[in-house]
Amino acid sequence: MVQSQTQIEIINADKISFNKKNNKDRQVLTGNVKVKHNNQFMSCDSAYYYANENKIEAFSEIDIWQGDTLSLKGDYLIYLGNHQLAEVEKNVRFRHNEMNLTSEQLRYNFEHNKGFFDQKAIITEKNKSLKSNQGIYFASIEKFDFYNDVIIETKEETLRSDTLYYWLENEYAVFQSNGSIKNTKINVNAQYGWINQKTGEAFLNKNIKIVNLQNNSILRADTSYLFNEMNHSISYGNALFSMPLNEDTLYLTADTIFQQKKSDGNLLKAHPKAYFKSIDMLGFCDSLSYLTKEENLFLNKEPVIWLDQFQLTSDSIRIILNKDQIELAFLNKSAFIASEVDTNSFNQISGENMKAYFNKNKLSNIEVIGNGESIYYVADEKKNETVGVNKIICSNMNIIIKNRKIENINFYKNPDAMLYPTNQINPENLLLKGFTWRNKTYIKNMIEHKMDKYQLF
Repeated sequence: MVQSQTQIEIINADKISFNKKNNKDRQVLTGNVKVKHNNQFMSCDSAYYYANENKIEAFSEIDIWQGDTLSLKGDYLIYLGNHQLAEVEKNVRFRHNEMNLTSEQLRYNFEHNKGFFDQKAIITEKNKSLKSNQGIYFASIEKFDFYNDVIIETKEETLRSDTLYYWLENEYAVFQSNGSIKNTKINVNAQYGWINQKTGEAFLNKNIKIVNLQNNSILRADTSYLFNEMNHSISYGNALFSMPLNEDTLYLTADTIFQQKKSDGNLLKAHPKAYFKSIDMLGFCDSLSYLTKEENLFLNKEPVIWLDQFQLTSDSIRIILNKDQIELAFLNKSAFIASEVDTNSFNQISGENMKAYFNKNKLSNIEVIGNGESIYYVADEKKNETVGVNKIICSNMNIIIKNRKIENINFYKNPDAMLYPTNQINPENLLLKGFTWRNKTYIKNMIEHKMDKYQLF
């Protein structure tokens, strides 16, 4: 389809000649060649002009320009006047406003203000560098559509993708395949998404992996939104957070995971339905928060934790870590610790509040503070059988744990203790008020299902 019938105008040439034997339609222009077509001008060392085809073939020192805003240079040119299409090859330099592109090949349509390249191009604009093997440039909106291994680099950040659309003025990118964002704070991978480099906002979708370079934690999810110069994030859909803990790793999953970078550390929140595990710990709560500077982990709304065979529950739990190891846990209000003796029998300790102490991530002793009660099964180690049940009421207690078992219980403030033979105790008295045994296997399966999805086993 013919786009324009305006004839190319020859403004200057030191010499114009014909060679009718070779081509009766072709004029040979040499020396200071300058031509004009519509709003664009072109200069070169020499050229062939085909009047009937309204075409120019130019050689060496080629420069096409439109005012001060656009310039296209190269060593070889085919210009089709009826289509306003310039096909430039070899040592191509294209400038539009503050954008500069270099390549070995570029086709530019002046009627539609679009440029096409199928070979590697390097683009610089203000403080950024862009590279791609294939792309389209829309000059009217200063936008690139990049295909095939795209890289956008600034001093602070590197953005990569297989397919990416980029608006220069807004510094806004949409990526369609295998996107990655790298800066001094985080490394991000996602299948799809967008990023506003001016505001530090980004939206990510599918196969998301966000690595925090400060603490080597990793967040995986289906969907994430990053904001506040990419210092905050909200993630959901198969969200799984992992954080190194000394020679262990803490895994956490929840419906929604929120991260906030602060000047004095990071804040992590997970809710609702937060499941977590490490080698020595498994747990669940409705909502969780973690402060990296203080190394404080807060579990809210009926949390439960398993440490070896011990189940810990209370209204809320605060865990203090020291150099990535559990040091202390506070069980606040309605504190309860239980361990299974057999299918129907449980050692139990309850109190108003408790402090659980750890040594190398292993539970070492427990302080019961206020309204202490315990039921403890006494075993004959030689016969390997239970011989009685020790039921004790005491305001304060200290339970010593050794080799993952209760070794000794110290009682303070007028303890009331009674040892019952197993055949003399009423089954109704074998459970303390507030006792509940949670489904450990279900909680373990919930988080391991997420770990299996991301092939972390």
